[in-house]
Amino acid sequence: MAYLHLAELLTGPLNILEEGVVVARRGAERVAELGLGRSYETRLLAIATNGLFRVGQWAEAEKVVASALRHRPSGADAVELLLARCRLSVGYGDVEAADRDLDAVATILAGGGARHVIPLLTLRAGLAMWQGRHDVARHAVQRGLTETRSDDLVILAVLVWHGLRAEAEAHASRTVAVDDNAVRRLRGIADRVAERSERAARPVRYVVDGYLALCAAEVSRLDGADPELWARAAAEWDHRNHPYPAAYSRLRQAEALLASRRKAATAGKLLRQAYQMAQALGAVPLTDEIRTLAGRARVALEERGAVGMPTSDGSGGEELAALTAREREVLAAVAEGLTNKEIGQRLFISERTIGVHVSHIFDKLQVRTRVQASAIFLRSRA
Repeated sequence: MAYLHLAELLTGPLNILEEGVVVARRGAERVAELGLGRSYETRLLAIATNGLFRVGQWAEAEKVVASALRHRPSGADAVELLLARCRLSVGYGDVEAADRDLDAVATILAGGGARHVIPLLTLRAGLAMWQGRHDVARHAVQRGLTETRSDDLVILAVLVWHGLRAEAEAHASRTVAVDDNAVRRLRGIADRVAERSERAARPVRYVVDGYLALCAAEVSRLDGADPELWARAAAEWDHRNHPYPAAYSRLRQAEALLASRRKAATAGKLLRQAYQMAQALGAVPLTDEIRTLAGRARVALEERGAVGMPTSDGSGGEELAALTAREREVLAAVAEGLTNKEIGQRLFISERTIGVHVSHIFDKLQVRTRVQASAIFLRSRA
């Protein structure tokens, strides 16, 4: 229990993530020795997974959650792990895996408390936005605000950010009309969260401020995006060492600069930075959006001889640098001649998720077959 509560405090209110991950994994090893793998070990590994996700170590987080799920946990223990895995799936762009985990969590909860329901609905909103289903994202956020009550300022701030982002995305895509009433309500809740966070412990206020910076920047997208607000959000998340929201903020800052027809060189630099960060994470939907904007702005994200581009001597080493750690593991198994099912069994990942990784590998290496990908891998080992 001491390991569990300490790990929760470090990765939660105190926001000392790296130390919290170490405590969680050390505690997991200890309780496993006591024969408590299906309960306390899985809870501790879920905490470790979420901490690793936030600091950008997604490949390691994927290993940890896969290891925990081998215990086949149930109830609240399963919910924590499935939500942790779903965060990875949403980030990777594995829609089917994310939907499957969200449906499983909803079934287990069946009207449970805000601790799990709000993160569930936040993930539904995030997934829907990457699919361009902004009305679905809006509905998920509204459910979170209407059907549950929570005193957790952090999960509320994250939910409000997703709500404002959904309205900003609707405005940008022009697929559905902006709900002005929803915007007013969300801004009011953001103001109340900001007011309450002033009385909260400093670490809590520190995290909440990062999400409130995102909220303010999203609001600006509804009436001429303000690049300065996005620059502030990027700086907030850089300072917290959270690469995913930092990369997203750079994308939006570049978008705002390009829309205002100024500082094109700065926008190009921001897009390249965001692209490198998203590529390193394996964040495919975010990477795709960066590529789309760069294509419209005629910004080169990679230069000849840079990471991910073939070198003049035909070496594959530089090309593999574009892959995440997990993608390299998958590619090594592909080079051994293993099928997706066999790779999944080895790495404790679903066959479908392996398929997603293989697709990403092909895209990054600019190949079409497993033989071509294997050749690059083997050449890098020569």
